[in-house]
Amino acid sequence: LLPDEDELPMMRAHHIDPTTGQDDVGEGLLFAQAPPRKVKAAVNPEDPTTWGKVGRNDACPCGSGKKFKHCHGAYV
Repeated sequence: LLPDEDELPMMRAHHIDPTTGQDDVGEGLLFAQAPPRKVKAAVNPEDPTTWGKVGRNDACPCGSGKKFKHCHGAYV
């Protein structure tokens, strides 16, 4: 026979981080209450001055689909 639902103990979710052994479920709530992040300025594909710092292996912000180092990064 199974006990009624009222008699069962309350259940708690756990997620143990294998590297630290800490329960990180409660820490997720901190991020939900954090202030919103700053929105990045719009990137204009035609104006390289709006691109900011682009990594060599990132996609080129011009929209060509090439890596930056093979596109506009070759001119730097």
